Amino acid sequence: MNTVKILIVEDDQFLRELYSDVLKAEGYATDIAIDGEEGLKKIKEGGYDLVLLDIIMPKINGLEIMKRIKTNPPALSNKCVIFLTNLDKEEEIKAALQLGNGYLIKSQTTPGSLVQEVKAYLEKFAKA
Repeated sequence: MNTVKILIVEDDQFLRELYSDVLKAEGYATDIAIDGEEGLKKIKEGGYDLVLLDIIMPKINGLEIMKRIKTNPPALSNKCVIFLTNLDKEEEIKAALQLGNGYLIKSQTTPGSLVQEVKAYLEKFAKA
């Protein structure tokens, strides 16, 4: 079985390391990007099974990254992009869901529930 590759685009070092550690403990290969610019570069390279994408970040925000990806898709696609953010207003969620495959609110997502959500999305998009 191929190792599942997950990209974590998160500017908060503590959260980035926490997400990476819990996902690695589940056997996933994780890659990280520390700001929107690096995130865009790695998403453009493609090949990820799942991308966890923050919205509020330095340089380029997550919504802008996805708008750019939609107009200029990577050669090697990413199967699933989940926004993982603290923005919880309905219009922000709606805008994000038009660009990505899912939406998780950090303050409502424990490390354990993150793992469950990741597994559910991976299962859903493995069939795609």
